[in-house]
Order: sequence, then structure tokens, then C-alpha cells
Amino acid sequence: MRAPVAERYVLRQNCTGSYLSLNHQTQSIEGVSSVEAAWRYYSHEGAVSHALLIGQTHGETPEVIKLS
Repeated sequence: MRAPVAERYVLRQNCTGSYLSLNHQTQSIEGVSSVEAAWRYYSHEGAVSHALLIGQTHGETPEVIKLS
């Protein structure tokens, strides 16, 4: 019997097409070109709530992308 695959989500900026990540040095949100470097969420609800908060702060709500 196979174990269920965990779902993963990332956030993508609509205007640039880049994925969102956290810069660990400055603690700021930045765009990255690779999905592998993007901030990962393990629940749809977590990704959506962060996308809405980022949208309120930055003026553009990022898109939630399901990876698996």
C-alpha cells in the first residue's frame, strides 16, 4: 500500500511570474525564478491565508500554485 503524497503549494506573483521566497538575511519577501527556491506550504489553507496577507501588504495578491 502506498502512502499518500503530501501536497505542496507555492505562491507566484502575477505581474512578474516569479515565485515568492523569504530572504533569510533581510527577512523580506522576494521573487525567485525557480520553484525549488520558493517558499513551500504544506496546506492549501496556509498558502491561501499567506497569499491574502501578502496581497494586503504589497497590493497584489499572489497566485497559489499546487505542486503535487
